Amino acid sequence: MPERKEFKELAKIRLEETKALFDCGLYDGSCYLAGYVIEFALKARICRILDLEKYPDTGEISKSFKTHKLDILLKLAGLERKFAEAKALNPSLLTNWSLVTEWNESFRYMPVGSKPRVKAEDIIMSLEDKTDGVFVWIKKYW
Repeated sequence: MPERKEFKELAKIRLEETKALFDCGLYDGSCYLAGYVIEFALKARICRILDLEKYPDTGEISKSFKTHKLDILLKLAGLERKFAEAKALNPSLLTNWSLVTEWNESFRYMPVGSKPRVKAEDIIMSLEDKTDGVFVWIKKYW
């Protein structure tokens, strides 16, 4: 598994790749990669709070951390309460989280054309909006 700093870099690169796919009209792939932006950001945060350089990938503890489920990763990252408070104060952040958490790793099996342009555009905005973006919010804590 990557180290904390690698997760941070991967999250940033996946966002750039998400936008590049969008620009090429590849909206399914854009939506698919967008989920990994949040997954990697949360995994970087988990490394931070566990005081680990590397994400737990062996041993008994690793079983709990091998997940793609964003709600579970948010909890493991110790951000569930803070994020609930932030969403309560900011309905746009709540909306953006709702868009992001529609994602799961099985998007890769969806038929071509499953995600329209507007959906991909909304997901990208939900990640990087300067005031209400989910990725922007998580980076404050990673």
